[in-house]
Amino acid sequence: MLPGTLALTSEQDALDWIGLCGELGVNHLLAYEDNLPEAFFDLRSGLAGALLLKFANYRVRLAMLVSPETASRGRFGEMARESNRGNQFGVFSTIKHAEEWLARGS
Repeated sequence: MLPGTLALTSEQDALDWIGLCGELGVNHLLAYEDNLPEAFFDLRSGLAGALLLKFANYRVRLAMLVSPETASRGRFGEMARESNRGNQFGVFSTIKHAEEWLARGS
């Protein structure tokens, strides 16, 4: 993670982000690969599932902007392809595609 970036490394971080959404009156977020620890992309860690469940439970849509290499990596890549078909969580390699996906759900 880059110094100074807003981290999304725990369930408490997810709740903080969700709380901020509530304060701002929005129901969607765009996160960057740099906001997340490497463990998020390793599905065996359980971090991705725990964080995404928090966002889903509070009905906050999350688009993630990640490199094409990360978006296609192993089991995370499989999950990303599947989730992009839904409306709750999406993984994108361009901001244009992420914004279009977020706009479709608004």
